[in-house]
Amino acid sequence: MIREFQGTDLDKVMSIWLEGNLQAHDFIDPEFFKQNFQLVKMLIPMSTVYVQDLNGVKGFIGLTENYISGLFVEQAYQRQGTGKALVNKAKQRFNELLVHVYEKNTAAIDFYLAQNFEIVSKSLNEETQEAELLMRCVVEHKVKIGQCAL
Repeated sequence: MIREFQGTDLDKVMSIWLEGNLQAHDFIDPEFFKQNFQLVKMLIPMSTVYVQDLNGVKGFIGLTENYISGLFVEQAYQRQGTGKALVNKAKQRFNELLVHVYEKNTAAIDFYLAQNFEIVSKSLNEETQEAELLMRCVVEHKVKIGQCAL
């Protein structure tokens, strides 16, 4: 079940965030994520966050307006539709979604391409000195009488 973030989810969300970053970004010094842990922990409750709750939080998506500031799924629940479901929740709210993905994170790039995102531009992340891609998805909401669909 996808639901809105609650304060009691914070420790689990942060655990998923840290493990996910360390797993997906082995090309970045782990200290970078550890040093940013407290800042992210403070920012999470200020963002729009949805969690996938399957007898406990297994993944989450964080949004700042229509920008995906984070999408993380516990490793054991990856490739089972959790990430797709979370992106679809965001697509219900916005006509356009944006996300930055490190160029070396090919699994994330492939995931977003499969969710109908396209690569818009490439830049250098000043904090990590790693190349990242800006990806964009335009969502077409179709509404029919008595029926709603993406």
